[in-house]
Amino acid sequence: MQNPHVKYLKTKNAFYLFYYEQGSILCRYYAAEGWTLPQKIAEKTAPIFSLCQYREKTHLLYTNVNGQLFMASTDDFSQWDHHSMAEELKSSGNTKFFLLPTEDTFHLIYHQPTESTGIDALVYTSFQNGKWEKPYQIDRFMPMQKTPFLSRRLSKEHIILYYRTGRNIISAREMLLEPYTMGSVTPLIQTPFPCSDLSIVNDSEKIHMLYIVRGMFRTQVVYQYKHTSAISTPRILWEDNNCDNCMVYLQNGNVILMWTVNGQPMRCTSETGGTSFGAVEKYTDRFPSRCLKAELIGAETSEFNSAECYGEGTGFLPAIYPLSAPSAAQKITRQAIPQPDYSKAYTALQESHRKQLEELSSLLAQRSDEIASVNARWKAQTEKLEKELTALRQENALLKLKSAETKKSV
Repeated sequence: MQNPHVKYLKTKNAFYLFYYEQGSILCRYYAAEGWTLPQKIAEKTAPIFSLCQYREKTHLLYTNVNGQLFMASTDDFSQWDHHSMAEELKSSGNTKFFLLPTEDTFHLIYHQPTESTGIDALVYTSFQNGKWEKPYQIDRFMPMQKTPFLSRRLSKEHIILYYRTGRNIISAREMLLEPYTMGSVTPLIQTPFPCSDLSIVNDSEKIHMLYIVRGMFRTQVVYQYKHTSAISTPRILWEDNNCDNCMVYLQNGNVILMWTVNGQPMRCTSETGGTSFGAVEKYTDRFPSRCLKAELIGAETSEFNSAECYGEGTGFLPAIYPLSAPSAAQKITRQAIPQPDYSKAYTALQESHRKQLEELSSLLAQRSDEIASVNARWKAQTEKLEKELTALRQENALLKLKSAETKKSV
């Protein structure tokens, strides 16, 4: 899942890295000479923050150590204006915020705990004329690991939220900000086990979803898409023991899927909008030895469309993102790996799971028979001992009677 302490921002002219380190939020950007030195944006802050851009301004929402919200804004990335966002809304420091500015309003979506353990409330509010409006509960949901919910702005007033509505169900809800209109919730992903990782990207027609399901015996990398109201059949791309860090993005009309297997990056490409895929390949270009995944803001063009970016585990510099147009010599080289026919993988996996369930059921029945046999033997032995004890009691009573009669005759 996304690292909540790191954000990447793509603007027209540069690529920025924002991250939390030792109580401060820092910023670096990529220039012709390489990455600049870190610039401190705010200090004595909580580790989780929200970042967005509207027109020419960039806004950073953060929480200080006392739980008070502040907004830092800039139009040139050199000078930041900091403003307190009033006292009405406070954060625990672990709250994820989704910040959406419009003309004169800051719209905010966040989560907060409820009376039920493991269930949070997804809440909407807005900040206008120096004060917060009354919060409105959107839904109750089960937060995902690291990133409780996912969100993306589709247009100026149109957003979409992705969150877990059941233990193994991930749903979507679309909303309009002005006028405020909330759409219905739509289940997208239903799995036999909870998703351990999830990546989603939208284009003009489809929602592309790549996720990892960690089962009892294996880990599966699965792709689906939603087109209008139809959701495609799950396509299992890979099955192994340790899959992680899945990411889907769109580049030059292609759907590109990536994930790691025991730290080794894998890649799979579709040139048909997700209806068919080429072979799964090892990604052999430079890749972080310790990989993280973080939110990417502003990468929504036809050439490159992604909501996430890979980064270094230390230093957080981005990976697998075209900071500049690569030359022919810099293009990605890939090593193809022969794979079975994955079009039949889902059926084969179901059959494999059915056999495993039959084996487990057979073993359970065998164990039940063994337990029943032991219980029967124990019951027979108990009944035998009870009969012997009854006989001894009767014999003891008879001896007492004879002893009493003997004493009387004497």
